[in-house]
Amino acid sequence: MRKIRNNNFAASPAVVKDGEIQLLHADEFKHTGSHFTDCLHEDQCLRHAFDTDTEFFYTIENFDSTDISSRELIHLERGLGHIEKSGKTSHFIRDVVLEVQQRDSDLPVGRDGHLDFPDDCYLVIGSYIPRNYIDLFYNEHSIVCSTGALTPSPIEIEENSVVGRLDGEIKSLDSEDLCFILTTDYVIKSLKDINAPILIATNHFEMLNDKSKLLTGHVVLKSRQGKPRNREKGSIIFNSSTNSLEFFDGSKWKTIKTEN
Repeated sequence: MRKIRNNNFAASPAVVKDGEIQLLHADEFKHTGSHFTDCLHEDQCLRHAFDTDTEFFYTIENFDSTDISSRELIHLERGLGHIEKSGKTSHFIRDVVLEVQQRDSDLPVGRDGHLDFPDDCYLVIGSYIPRNYIDLFYNEHSIVCSTGALTPSPIEIEENSVVGRLDGEIKSLDSEDLCFILTTDYVIKSLKDINAPILIATNHFEMLNDKSKLLTGHVVLKSRQGKPRNREKGSIIFNSSTNSLEFFDGSKWKTIKTEN
């Protein structure tokens, strides 16, 4: 699942080749009719602003001329997309289409709702922050949060996960992420501050360190009538039939003698 970023503004010229939208160098804005011509540098373009694992809200603009003073917008599309790279070539992939506008309705609309631009058609791809909150809920099981001022971002909550902040980013956290957040210091402090009983239903509890020790002022062994089958050398039980402590020496159970 790709994350969504809204705190970046970027734009790129693009051209359609074999039905795919190929992102171009900033110098190619001159072919698009965009007012970014000679204004937007390459390091402000989409392929430098967004990683391939990141989605962003996009606009696609298609103008009828390269003359900035007189050109008119003839096609507009907006939605959610991402960038894919193959070697030195970057392509823009449309994931969700939110709106399509056409001046003359001359372009066919694909099965996924996007405009089918012809090959060799020059486009301007830009990112934007949605102002309509409905657009932010394009996906189910999602919430809206912000990792920067005035930059609402939707987060899809994965199954069996929680939402939290990790590495400066609000995201859906799975069990592995929680283990990273809940360090040993946090766990130790949490257990230290608990006064209520801690009940563990496991059949086996082991301290792995060679120097591990158990320090407490009170130990209670639950009474049992029979010997445990999963006995190990050093096991200690309280035998309720004989009202005595017994330990296993590796071959048989022996009674621990106590004062009368």
